[in-house]
Amino acid sequence: MNIQKRDRFELLSAYLDGEVTSAEKRQVEEWLDNDAETQKLYARLLALRQNFQALPPPATTQSVEQTIQQVFGKIEKRRQHRSLKWGGAAIAALVIATLSSIVPGRQVLQMADVSNPTNTEEKLLVALNTPLVELPETDSKSQKIEQNKP
Repeated sequence: MNIQKRDRFELLSAYLDGEVTSAEKRQVEEWLDNDAETQKLYARLLALRQNFQALPPPATTQSVEQTIQQVFGKIEKRRQHRSLKWGGAAIAALVIATLSSIVPGRQVLQMADVSNPTNTEEKLLVALNTPLVELPETDSKSQKIEQNKP
């Protein structure tokens, strides 16, 4: 539905409800006099409005408080159901983690032993301006880029 049709529909609906200004009322009445499509839409809206007014009120056998309690009860059931799902997923993850640590042949995480260093003479080398290992050149573009660097 394009914007013009939507606006016309809303204005017709407001006209039926008596919620239009005098200028809008004149506009709608002009449409109803001259435009067949607006006349059809008006007839449909009028029939729809009359059918709604003819509907009997719903037969309620419960009070508002009972309805509210039912709604909150359903919300609580959903919350509990969601909690059970997450709890089940957490238990499954715990079982899988436990079983994966028991399976033979798998290496378990090991911590480094720093209390008894074996080689205290090893020095740390840091390369600032030149690499410790000669890097191979890949192509001419990278050579040009390297040559242009300061």
